[in-house]
Amino acid sequence: MTLPSSRYDYSFDPADDSTASRVCRLVGQGRHVLELGCAAGAMSAVMTRHYGCHVTGVEYDPAAAAEARQHCAHVHVLSLDEPGWDAVLAPATFDTVVAADVLEHLRDPHACLRTLRALLPADGQLVVSVPSLANSGVLAGLLLNRFDYCDVGLLDRTHIHFFTTATLGEALVRAGFEVTDVQTIDASDWHPEFAHLWKGLPEPLQAWLKQNPAGQPFQVVMRAVPSESPAPFADPFQEHQQAWLAQFPGVVQAAAPEPAPEPVSVSVPEPAAPVTSPTGWRRWFGLGSSSSEKARSDG
Repeated sequence: MTLPSSRYDYSFDPADDSTASRVCRLVGQGRHVLELGCAAGAMSAVMTRHYGCHVTGVEYDPAAAAEARQHCAHVHVLSLDEPGWDAVLAPATFDTVVAADVLEHLRDPHACLRTLRALLPADGQLVVSVPSLANSGVLAGLLLNRFDYCDVGLLDRTHIHFFTTATLGEALVRAGFEVTDVQTIDASDWHPEFAHLWKGLPEPLQAWLKQNPAGQPFQVVMRAVPSESPAPFADPFQEHQQAWLAQFPGVVQAAAPEPAPEPVSVSVPEPAAPVTSPTGWRRWFGLGSSSSEKARSDG
């Protein structure tokens, strides 16, 4: 299916704090860039005019590619899912590859990363961005039994692979890259894609989710360089994530394991009803009974 060329077309200020601006800044000045999924050339234009780069684009949609040609030295119309797609690039060489919001659309993003590793020289660089599935807005939806795709966004209906900060970094290392820069574009309950879902959660649960370190990023941007022996990826959220999880209401750290009790015969209760009421949420979240519920039980 061919997407309208305007679907991913946009403009941005190179000095702002958007994903596109951060990607272009990481690319830097005067680079020979291969931009995967260049769409109509919004980022190509900035890299060419603002940063003085020589940009070759790769785009699946012919209509978008036609628009991108005004910003790129060359644009190849091809699918990154096809084996050997890189053969058409020869004899051109590149010191930078940009894959901004591309990997999540591919059937085999790991194969694409390995191809990019072979394309780049030892002093080259890869700049990549992906949406983060660990965003707390996604968790809010899952807690309400929702995972709704949309036309454009984190849950874009054309996304077939998902990443978190940790899994993207690990994928780059497996492909032979060492991650040198990690940046995140954060979004909390205000983001329009998930705001309506946050409102469906009780306030204590909202407050706890807002403190989720790995749940803050809406998008992740990384710069990586080729390496024969890349260092393991150090997830910047790991330590804080464990501390946040330990603060979950009702979590008690046992001082020492107790001996296993003797087996006893017990009756099996009926399955619990689904948690649908505010009172049920409070019990599930370890908050005990509300004052109104206590009054009813005391009566």
